[in-house]
Amino acid sequence: AANKDSILKAIKLIKALDDAKLLDALNGAVRGRQVIINKFAVELNKDIYTGLLTNMASMVFLLGELNVSDLSDFLNKVNKGLHVANQASPNAKTSVRSLLGVLKDDDMNRSLTYMLNMLKGMSRED
Repeated sequence: AANKDSILKAIKLIKALDDAKLLDALNGAVRGRQVIINKFAVELNKDIYTGLLTNMASMVFLLGELNVSDLSDFLNKVNKGLHVANQASPNAKTSVRSLLGVLKDDDMNRSLTYMLNMLKGMSRED
């Protein structure tokens, strides 16, 4: 009696899957799993996927080394910057005087300093 609601929900879920013919598809996939696995293996063994698979493995290990919080903050700033850049006139030019004016703006100065420090970090050898 304690699990009655859960059992009824499970029955409704199974009925919805059956109505959508997903149970038949899953049943067929389970019965033909060896054929499906073999087709995937044959396809992935093609030369055109060699670089993809090699790079994918390297990317997975790289993702483990990334500081997600810092990357998220950086990408949010990039998105804001892209929005502002896309609103600007494409024909506008930056003069030395306007560049000096930018340095007086605290937010712009911090952004430029951040980018310069990032470039310094990128240029250093480990």
